[in-house]
Amino acid sequence: MRAVVVSAICAVLTFPSTAWAWSPLKAENPEVKQGNTLMSEQEYAAALEAYDKAAQELPNSGGVQLNRGLALLAQDSYELAKDAFLAAADPSAPPDVRADAYYDLGVGYARQGDALAEQDDHEPATAHFREAADAFKRALRLRPGDREAAWNLEYALQRIREQQEQQQEQQEQEQQEQGEQQEQAEQQEQGEQQEQGEQQEQGEREEQQPRGEDPQDEQPQDSQQSEQPQSDQAEQQPRNPEQERQGQSRQQQMTPQDVQRFLDALEQNEESLPAQRARRQSAGRRPPEKDW
Repeated sequence: MRAVVVSAICAVLTFPSTAWAWSPLKAENPEVKQGNTLMSEQEYAAALEAYDKAAQELPNSGGVQLNRGLALLAQDSYELAKDAFLAAADPSAPPDVRADAYYDLGVGYARQGDALAEQDDHEPATAHFREAADAFKRALRLRPGDREAAWNLEYALQRIREQQEQQQEQQEQEQQEQGEQQEQAEQQEQGEQQEQGEQQEQGEREEQQPRGEDPQDEQPQDSQQSEQPQSDQAEQQPRNPEQERQGQSRQQQMTPQDVQRFLDALEQNEESLPAQRARRQSAGRRPPEKDW
């Protein structure tokens, strides 16, 4: 019994309706027969139990290990399936059993490679496709006319080339993204440095300016004087004495008694006026010089 890769795009396993196993006595084992029936019904877990019982009865049977590997591979238990196929490929097993074991081993590696490629894990996917190609080559050495093995070998080699190309593209894309991230980081750093420089320059300007002074207060005195209220300017202008007297006279009106006293004062001044003039004249004369 063997698994077959039937698509050039993805690996798909197909199983025949029956499985078989070799025994030293060339006799059909009931556990193997039951396992083959369960495999045809796609009861893979139950079929594996039957094959495990047969393996206990026939520990050296490569055919039983081959059937165990197929049941495990149907359940996607790749690592356990590969161990079973390697046990079936023991040199003591018949060539046909060994050829089928290597063929199914290659299918297991190819299916794992497809799963890894879908996750963009190109490097491990490439490694699995290499293992698949090596297994198909071994199967062809044991059975040179196996067309399915030859076709699957070509498929594995094609997948290797595809994964290498995709891995290279992925690396280039990662390098480009790293370059863009580095460029953005540099631009951000330059912006932060520029902002720090502007803040430092502003702080220096503030330190140079005297504290408590407002640039708006530094205005020419002429402008400050021009902004004084007109009422203040009017108070600072000299006033005419005549206008003041007229204003006072208008503000204070004399009574008849005041008029009489004013006239009496004038008469007294006129009577004393000759005496005052005589005193002024005598005060202004120089004393006569002595006649020697």
